Amino acid sequence: MSTITKTKDPEYNRIDEMVQQVAPVDALPSIASLEEEAAVEGARTKVVHVNTPWDIIHAIEDAEEYTTIVIAPGRYLMSRDCILETHHVTIRGATGNREDVIIDGDQEFDDTYIPLGTRLLSDDVRAPALIKLTRCRHVTIADITVANSPKYGIMFIGDNRVHHLIVHNVKFHNCWARGLKGTGTSRIDHKPCPPEEYGFDLREDEHIQWNRPRHCIVRHCLFITDHAKRNVEDGFGGDYIAGMDIMGIQDFRVHDNVFVGIRGHNGGGRGSIFIWIGAEDVVVENNLFMHCDKAISFGNPSGPDNDMLRGIIRHNTIVGGSNKAIEVEHGGKVEVHDNRICSFERSIFHAIQVRHAHDTIKIYNNTIQLDPMSAIQVEDNPDGLVEVGDNEIDDFKGRYADIEIGNLQIEGNK
Repeated sequence: MSTITKTKDPEYNRIDEMVQQVAPVDALPSIASLEEEAAVEGARTKVVHVNTPWDIIHAIEDAEEYTTIVIAPGRYLMSRDCILETHHVTIRGATGNREDVIIDGDQEFDDTYIPLGTRLLSDDVRAPALIKLTRCRHVTIADITVANSPKYGIMFIGDNRVHHLIVHNVKFHNCWARGLKGTGTSRIDHKPCPPEEYGFDLREDEHIQWNRPRHCIVRHCLFITDHAKRNVEDGFGGDYIAGMDIMGIQDFRVHDNVFVGIRGHNGGGRGSIFIWIGAEDVVVENNLFMHCDKAISFGNPSGPDNDMLRGIIRHNTIVGGSNKAIEVEHGGKVEVHDNRICSFERSIFHAIQVRHAHDTIKIYNNTIQLDPMSAIQVEDNPDGLVEVGDNEIDDFKGRYADIEIGNLQIEGNK
């Protein structure tokens, strides 16, 4: 039986060049301008400066609405998680350079790590994370690094109305399960709750629609690991890792992010962008993936019949990876177009795979490097819901501008 060829190492010494392949970061309003605004008599805005781990925790957990928490440059070893439950809060680094402020868990993978996982959990499932969001709207997290998390970097609770979240210019560095995690939409505080305990079924559509995450943006972030996952005790032989894993979302845009080296122990890491379980109205565009096992997953074979409705995957560049570049599973009204895909490690998977469509899916105008497998595979399509249009599939290896930084500009196609 064929096995997955492991994804090779990225050229880590060229990270800056990789980041330059996506759009430059738009700076947030200056801190000085925010302080001027806060100084006006009667202003509701507030700026809080912090420079120790406990200051960070207290500022986040005691935040008032319309507060900007400014973290001074430094590496902060976090003794425990911090939970934000307040609307209209911004958490940002002081300099605008995400490398200057590091929120550090100082751990490799540990699903049961207690200091970062004592809250927002069930009796048997811990959720170690550095920053957790619940019951809060209009939150921005920007210009920081979250590093060395035993499970999640930033986690938001999926059934507590986390709306209008912006994750901007954040570096997710060595987050050993997920950099950004959004939990399911039919729980309370991440805890499974039987209907007899609450008097209603949390899986009812009315509950999900009222509470699901909405109107969020993830932009200009860097998701990176220094090596493939080492710990195999994650329930999946070391392959339980992704860049972001978010469920049940509505109206999300994920753009101009860079993913580098998101790899499982055996080459079977999950999608670097992994979106599923009833997600709707999602746009994934202009992202760069460098030597990650799998790049983009709309849906999951183990997910429900409707994992994704109305999704767009466009203008992404995907280099390397031993698994599928793009997969759409249990999707409908999805378009996959104008992506560039190149891998020389892929040997037993297709570049694009579509299965179990429940409504139309269109695949067109993608440029795909010829590899040992046929580039596009469509399964379980008895009603002809999947349309494969004009895609350019050829051996472009000698014509790419610079593969190892993700510049797949092709001679003659400029």
